Amino acid sequence: MVSALTLICVLLPLAFASEGGHEWNYGNCAHWGDADPKCFGKQQSPIALVTSESTTPQLAPLKFTNYDKALFGTINLSNNGHSVEFSVPKTVKGDLPTISGGNLPGKFEAVGVHFHWGSKGVKGSEHTVDGRQFDAEMHIVHKNVKYASVPEAVEHADGLAVLGVLFEAPKTLTRTYPALSEIFDRLPKLVDYQSTTPLKKTMSLSHLLGDLHTTKFFSYSGSLTTPGCGEAVTWHVFPEPLQISMEHLQNFWGIKDAHGQPLVNNFRPLQDRNDRPLYYNNA
Repeated sequence: MVSALTLICVLLPLAFASEGGHEWNYGNCAHWGDADPKCFGKQQSPIALVTSESTTPQLAPLKFTNYDKALFGTINLSNNGHSVEFSVPKTVKGDLPTISGGNLPGKFEAVGVHFHWGSKGVKGSEHTVDGRQFDAEMHIVHKNVKYASVPEAVEHADGLAVLGVLFEAPKTLTRTYPALSEIFDRLPKLVDYQSTTPLKKTMSLSHLLGDLHTTKFFSYSGSLTTPGCGEAVTWHVFPEPLQISMEHLQNFWGIKDAHGQPLVNNFRPLQDRNDRPLYYNNA
């Protein structure tokens, strides 16, 4: 059974790795499985999302419940040594935002959000779309409501669901998203490991999706992308990126890890798909 501390580490990555307490980083990805054997599994993430290798079943639309409701209280961003993240609180109505439909085996409640990025000259998304890597990627992590806790959920193939949102920094910015901009503006407050900073404006999770066409997505069964690597995730990745300014992207590059070193290129390399079904919904 994976400990609660482990699950915090692998789901919303914190300073230390999972079982056994070994320290991990993105420079030793090939050896994660030495301490966490699941990282050598056959259903690992991320993967290359290739339209020509996907099937196009008639999937139901993703259903977002309470995603448009304001989240209650102060949301605190934090630098956990591997990423920038925040936990998702209940809405002002007392409910958690949930998703269902799509390729999901049930209803899933949001638990946290974190980011992956690159560095100068290096793209930082974890998934690629038709061979293209993007500048950054945001993960909105959810737990199946039928399980009482995240540690329980990660032990089951239908335990977790992650929405992957891609970002690109165009030469000319034509779109901005206020809630995301506030997050990106606060990043200079998170340079040091374990630093936190509050968001000052009220937001809902739908604000993080910008103007995405949420009916268009890739979906497959995979894993968490940090040590622990539990194969418990139903992924939905939106192939059309949101825009991010170069200034905001560079704010990510200034973050430091637990050793005071630049926290850059915090993305796991692509993993073999191993003939897993890959679905593409383009409704």
